Amino acid sequence: MDLKDPLYYPFERSDQYGTLGRKPQSLVEQVRLVVFGATVVPLKFLGCLICVVLVWALCRLSFLLPAASRRQAVVQGSKRMVRLCLLVLGFTSVKWVKVPDFEYTEGGAQSKHDSHAQPAVILSNHISYVDILVHLEHSFCSFVARSNTQDMPLIGPISRHLQCIMVDRDFKRKKKGAEEEAVHGVSGVVKERMEMVASGKPPKDTGPLLLFPEGTTTNGRCLLNFKTGAFLAGAPVQPVVLKYGRGRVSPAWESIDPFWHVFLMLANTHSVTCWELPVYYPNTDEAKDAKLYAANVRRAMMRFGDFESSDSNLQECRAYISLLEGKPPSVRSKAGQLLLNGAKLPPALAHNYFPKAAGSQANHSVQGTNQKDD
Repeated sequence: MDLKDPLYYPFERSDQYGTLGRKPQSLVEQVRLVVFGATVVPLKFLGCLICVVLVWALCRLSFLLPAASRRQAVVQGSKRMVRLCLLVLGFTSVKWVKVPDFEYTEGGAQSKHDSHAQPAVILSNHISYVDILVHLEHSFCSFVARSNTQDMPLIGPISRHLQCIMVDRDFKRKKKGAEEEAVHGVSGVVKERMEMVASGKPPKDTGPLLLFPEGTTTNGRCLLNFKTGAFLAGAPVQPVVLKYGRGRVSPAWESIDPFWHVFLMLANTHSVTCWELPVYYPNTDEAKDAKLYAANVRRAMMRFGDFESSDSNLQECRAYISLLEGKPPSVRSKAGQLLLNGAKLPPALAHNYFPKAAGSQANHSVQGTNQKDD
């Protein structure tokens, strides 16, 4: 059992603050963080909160605007507020670059495309919670969110105005007249929305739909296997490749405490470049085979973004974090299966970060950990 397992590479941190954000810092950097924590960071946090409140107010009060220009006014006003929020967060540069001459040699339709066929979804690699802000600033898109998101203060009304897809993880059924249609979780709802867009009948006053087909975030150096939900409809997709500039702290947030990461983000500056690839129109085989379609789009994005391929997934990400913290990993992961088969969690994995936990937790049984899994 080794932290250098290739399955954990997509989640390794390589910024100045290191694994779990706990790499020892110079005295100068410690003083800088203390000073910024007492002055700049609270002001920037307040600035971000004000931006969110302004977007919320614009969405809630949009009914006061003329119906003919309401949607446009909300979109333009909200995009400006989101850009201001990114600037306050420390993003001094947010660039969007169209790449019209990139050729899809992996697949795609070979004939001339129908100029009226619009992409049914935006597909993006996923690195950070900031990704959503970056896309909102550009297209004010909707996205998939948990059903309880719509009940959250501030965020709820905004998500409803965006017409985000609210889903539960459970099997769902809905009635359509006398016919009962089965909709299986996220994939079924996404497929339905994409089919509406592809047919030219999207929900009224809704923006483009954004999906992260990897299913989790990475450190930005790899591209995980794509889930097939975004490809079940066999409709055209708009691939986007995000690349964050290298700074003191990486926007990737998998193997670091979320609150500490937000603090470090507010205490530093950042940049991001977004490449908008040509719309990918599936060929006949891809339209019928979601797995083939997903694999070909992924290969095209890997080639353009110079990403490394990885077969890792969300379960291995959680296992990696558990190992770093000296805790038993999920039984669904490779490390969890090794423990079930009698392997021991090396105490050295925990000593660097949680010395007290090393003795009591390092060789803990994995029994019961699957109860915490989603």
